[in-house]
Amino acid sequence: MITKTRKQGNSIMLTVPKEFDVPNGVEVEAKLVENGILYEFVEPKRDFFDFSEDILSDIISEGYNNEEILQEFKKRKTKLTSDFKSIAKETVINSKPMTKEELATEIGL
Repeated sequence: MITKTRKQGNSIMLTVPKEFDVPNGVEVEAKLVENGILYEFVEPKRDFFDFSEDILSDIISEGYNNEEILQEFKKRKTKLTSDFKSIAKETVINSKPMTKEELATEIGL
């Protein structure tokens, strides 16, 4: 399928054919290759410490009704933050310095 570029501001735009069924707002990475430009889909980055989707998924699978979902979500999100702080505090209190060799042995290297 052939398509044409068009100028928009200081950029050159390329239309993706409707038949490709690419939703609006999808992130792609453009790479200049030997014989053209390659566009690859990029997975959206997820904040490592954001467990919102996991919490909601659990709540829904546990059968909470519409009114209870938000209340339960807020409760669990608050508890999770508190739990992380407790784990961090316990780690600092109970940790001891380790050599590289001790760490390697500990993790099985």
